[in-house]
Amino acid sequence: MKAVILGKAGSTRVVHKNYRPFYKEMSLTDILLEKLVKVMDRKDIYLSCEVTDFAYVAEKWNINYILREEKYTKLATNTVDVVRNVCKDVPGEDDILYCSGMDPLFQDYESMFKIWEEVRNDHDSLNVIYPLKNYFLDQNHNPIGFGFGYWHKYSQYIPPIYQISWANEILTRKSIERCGYMVGENPYWFDAYNMTVDIDTEKDWELAKILYQYYREHEFS
Repeated sequence: MKAVILGKAGSTRVVHKNYRPFYKEMSLTDILLEKLVKVMDRKDIYLSCEVTDFAYVAEKWNINYILREEKYTKLATNTVDVVRNVCKDVPGEDDILYCSGMDPLFQDYESMFKIWEEVRNDHDSLNVIYPLKNYFLDQNHNPIGFGFGYWHKYSQYIPPIYQISWANEILTRKSIERCGYMVGENPYWFDAYNMTVDIDTEKDWELAKILYQYYREHEFS
């Protein structure tokens, strides 16, 4: 398997979020690489970025650096074009872990890879999702999976809805060719249970830093 890290330099909401210090002197990209080099050969890991400024990160970790065309880091560019362009620069016919550092609390790469080996013949992608059992209302303020009054359920009995991470997907080359997307035609849904924060704003960044520091220093082995 190969891995390609979406490490673009430009970020409009959280400036340089892939490369600025997140935990001590480590960036989100460093944190992701620290996890990947434990379960993959360094020669199979690629960092994709639109400028050469951060090539030193690849050199530091002894991995590959791909200079991506800038248009494939823009929000205006269609996601299918981004996926196909990023993945075409990864040589070989191996499956690709298409990933980013935006879920720093996710630790289950070894389990994810093991399950993928078991299910790969029947699926063309593996996608990390988070089961949520909360009291959600739909757009018309109707309860989802529970009811009001006598139809109230305790949260453990609410059927889950799922949040897609978008930070970790495994894709076959055929899936990339046919779909050009992070989800294949026949995906395997990998349930993850770690605390997660979608880092879209500076407040999200600060919250994620606090959570990561706690889990790293108290929970992660």
